Amino acid sequence: MREKFKNPTVRIMASIFGGIVIGVLICFVAISIGYNQMNDTSLTNYNVKVFGLSIFNIHRVGSELVGTPNNSSMMFIGVIFSMILAIFIEIFIALKNKYRKETKK
Repeated sequence: MREKFKNPTVRIMASIFGGIVIGVLICFVAISIGYNQMNDTSLTNYNVKVFGLSIFNIHRVGSELVGTPNNSSMMFIGVIFSMILAIFIEIFIALKNKYRKETKK
C-alpha cells in the first residue's frame, strides 16, 4: 500500500477524492445542524452557510420542512478542500523527502 503512494498521480487522485469526502461530510453536518435549528425554533426560512457560501435553504411549509440545495456552492467547497489537501500532502511529502536526503549525507 505504501508503494502506491510514492506515485504522485495516485497521491493527487487520492487527495482529490479525500477532499471531496471531507467537503461532503462538512456539508452534511452543516445541513443537519440547519434542520435541527429549524426544528428547535419557529423560523420559517433558514439559509445554511459554510464559510460564507450558501449551501442549502430550508423552508417551513405548514408543519413540514422542505430543503433546496445550492449544488454549485457545495461543489466549490469540495474542490477547495481537494486542492488544499493535495497541496498539504505534496508539501509534506517534499519536506519528508528533503529531510530524508539531508540525513543520508
